[in-house]
Amino acid sequence: MNELELKARTIILRCMRPADAETLFSYRSLPEVARYQDWAPAAVDEAHELAETQAELEPGTPGTWFQFIICHREDGDMVGDCGILFPEDEHQSPEFGIALHPDHRRRGYATVAGQLMIDYLFGELGVHRVAARTDPRNLPPIAVLNRLGLREEAHFRQSYWHRGEWVDDMVFAMLKEEWERERG
Repeated sequence: MNELELKARTIILRCMRPADAETLFSYRSLPEVARYQDWAPAAVDEAHELAETQAELEPGTPGTWFQFIICHREDGDMVGDCGILFPEDEHQSPEFGIALHPDHRRRGYATVAGQLMIDYLFGELGVHRVAARTDPRNLPPIAVLNRLGLREEAHFRQSYWHRGEWVDDMVFAMLKEEWERERG
């Protein structure tokens, strides 16, 4: 089992464990969370399957999403999850995403989790570029990506088939040199 942890003052990102499946399902299956997410479990068994697979996955495995659990630093309670898509080709950019339980939104957790992942990708793994994408109707993640210093690179019109409809897709990114400048 992987024991990677990324720590900040308010939260810890830790590897997903099989015991996380029930809590993961409890918020990922909510319509207000699932609306903009690519992965929304229809049954708790799907969350169990993901958690079991993730528990054995090594970060950086090409072609996989590596999921972290976002926990309060003080009590370890789960507030959400975030993940990094490691591309098949080492010369492509990793992508990250974040999902929070609705009860834990608007507290800065997404921004801190995003910063931890960006610092990990650039600082520990030495990647060249990091990207994130979102539906432009989903305004809170756009604000988070802007706070993190990612640039809007593209707004593709009706380019993504999602939950039975064509939707727009926005891409944000940051280069390692921009991250280094911001850290100054």
